[in-house]
Amino acid sequence: MPDRERPRYDERRSPDVSPGEPPAGESFDVGREEPVIVSPHLLVRHAVVALAVVLVVVILALLFDAPLREVANPTVTPNPEKAPWYFIALQELLAHVHPLVGGVLVPAAVVLGLAALPYLDRNPSLSPQTRRVAKVTFTIFLVAWIVLTVIGFAFRGPGWSWVWPWEEWHGEL
Repeated sequence: MPDRERPRYDERRSPDVSPGEPPAGESFDVGREEPVIVSPHLLVRHAVVALAVVLVVVILALLFDAPLREVANPTVTPNPEKAPWYFIALQELLAHVHPLVGGVLVPAAVVLGLAALPYLDRNPSLSPQTRRVAKVTFTIFLVAWIVLTVIGFAFRGPGWSWVWPWEEWHGEL
C-alpha cells in the first residue's frame, strides 16, 4: 500500500466501525474466515451483563428474606431427614440396596459408563436420529433418576416409610 495514503484513524468514531483500513495490520476481507478478536469489545459486554445479573440478585436478596429454619440442633433430627433434591435419588437408592452398592458401585458405574459411552457408540454421525445407543442409554438413566427423585421427594414420610400424597402427615417436602 505504499502508493496510496492510508486514511487517518478518526478518534471520534466508534472503535467498532471505522471507514477505510485499520490503523495497524492488514485490512479484513469479509470473504476470508479468520478469528475475530473479542477483546475488549465482547469481553466488556459480557462483564457488563454479569455485573447487571449480580446487581439484580443482590437487590432481590436484600428485598426478600430466605425461608430459613431455626439453628441446627444436634439432639433433634427432623423425620424424615431428606437429602437435597439433587442427591435424593441416591438416598432413595440407598434405601433399597446395600450402602456399598448404592453409594459406591452404582455411582462409579454411572460415571464409568458415561465415560465409556463414546467408545461403545462408534457412530460417527452427529445427528440425534442416528445415535440410537446414546439416546437409549441417556433416556434410561434420566428416567430412572427422575423416578427415584420423585419417589424420594414426594412419597417418603416419617421413618422413610411410603406415604401417598393424599395421606396426611405433618412434615416438610
